[in-house]
Amino acid sequence: MDKTAKVNWRKASVEVASIVFAVLLALWLEGWREDTEQQYLAQENLDRVVTEITQNRADLVASIALHKSYIQALSAALNEEALSFNLLAPHLKVDGGTTSNAAWQSARMSTSVSRISPEVTVELAALYDTQAYYADYLNFFFQRYIDLISDIEESAAPQTATRKFIRHLAVTNALAGQLLGRYDNFLKTQGVSIEGASGGAGSEN
Repeated sequence: MDKTAKVNWRKASVEVASIVFAVLLALWLEGWREDTEQQYLAQENLDRVVTEITQNRADLVASIALHKSYIQALSAALNEEALSFNLLAPHLKVDGGTTSNAAWQSARMSTSVSRISPEVTVELAALYDTQAYYADYLNFFFQRYIDLISDIEESAAPQTATRKFIRHLAVTNALAGQLLGRYDNFLKTQGVSIEGASGGAGSEN
């Protein structure tokens, strides 16, 4: 005589529901873990960018101060009756500071960059574009440096060549002032305390 096994549908339903719940819970936990990891990486990348910008800013402030001192010294030397290359030479220097973008490039290549707010990403893109423009002008100045020094040293009238050198320093400082403003605005939004924050003074000659 055939005996058909009785199926406990209630028990089977509970078991199936438990399995489904366990699978869904595992998927949710995996998603939560991945999301938390991406958020952590995004914050870590942002912290590195803040550190990079803070260092770049410190170097830029020092460069602006140096260039101002060179401009003042060269301008004063132009008023001397006996203008000589030896009088000018100590101030015929260029110091652009550090314009590193390694942390930003690393952050951009990371999948976690999407977890950084769009506003911060746009602000950083504009900041590093300004930094790149400043670096490009510095590079142009450096390429012209030997010719400028030769003109000052060999010219019978070094005043004109010296004024040209001063103009390059002034343009460099004007661009540095714009970049410093970008640095300060970004660091303030990140809650970083800034000593001697820019107020447009960076662009003064």
